[in-house]
Amino acid sequence: KALKLKSIPHSVVILPPYVYLPILAEQVTSAKNLRNLSIGVQNVSAFSDGAYTGEVSFEMCKDFRSKYFLVGHSERRKILSESDLLIANKVSRLLHHNKKIVLCVGETLAERNKKIDKRVISKQLTSALGNLSPKSKIKTSNIIVAYEPIWAIGSGKSASCEDIYNTHAYIKKQLNMIFRSCKSLPKIIYGGSVNNTNSKEILSIDGVDGALVGGASLNAKKFIEI
Repeated sequence: KALKLKSIPHSVVILPPYVYLPILAEQVTSAKNLRNLSIGVQNVSAFSDGAYTGEVSFEMCKDFRSKYFLVGHSERRKILSESDLLIANKVSRLLHHNKKIVLCVGETLAERNKKIDKRVISKQLTSALGNLSPKSKIKTSNIIVAYEPIWAIGSGKSASCEDIYNTHAYIKKQLNMIFRSCKSLPKIIYGGSVNNTNSKEILSIDGVDGALVGGASLNAKKFIEI
C-alpha cells in the first residue's frame, strides 16, 4: 500500500508488509533522490516490547525508519476481528509516543444500503480518537484519517465525487467535535480503488488531502502517474 499526500512534508509514504521493511529501508536510505518518500507499516501491535509471540511493536519498526502506522484497516477489522477497543489502544499508544498514524474508517455495502454509513463512521472515529486525554498534548498533525468505503476496495469502482466530498465533510465535522480545543484538524484522505485514471479527479475534490492507494501501488508505472 502507499499514500499520496498533499501539503504534508513526506508526499509519498510506502507501507509494505513487515518482511520487506529491511530491503525498502536500505533502498530509501541509500537513494539521494527520494527525499519526499517515507516508510510506514500496514499494521502494528497494541503492545510494547515483551512476550507477545508473533507481534511486531512500533519499537521494532524504529529500526527500519518507519514513521507511519496504518491502523484499523477494514481487512483487519472484518477478517481478523480487530475490535474498536483494540484499535483505540493502538492509536493511543502510538500517539502518546509521538508517532504518525493513518486511521482507516469506512462502511460496508450493507451499512450503506441501510443508510447507517455515517453512524458507523462516527462510531469508528469516536472510539479511536474520542477518549484521548486533552492533557496528553497529542499532535493532530500526527493523525491522518483515511476514508475507505469497504464496498469500493478492490472493486475497481471508487465512490462518486459527490459521495467522497460529502463523507469527507462529515468526517471533518466529527473531527471538529472531537478536537474542539485544537488549532488544526487531522488530514483526511480517500482510499478505495484509487488508480491512475481517477486519481486526478479524486485529489481535486475539496476536503481530500491525499489518497491511500492499494492495488495500483503495486504497478510502478500506474503509481508514478498517480
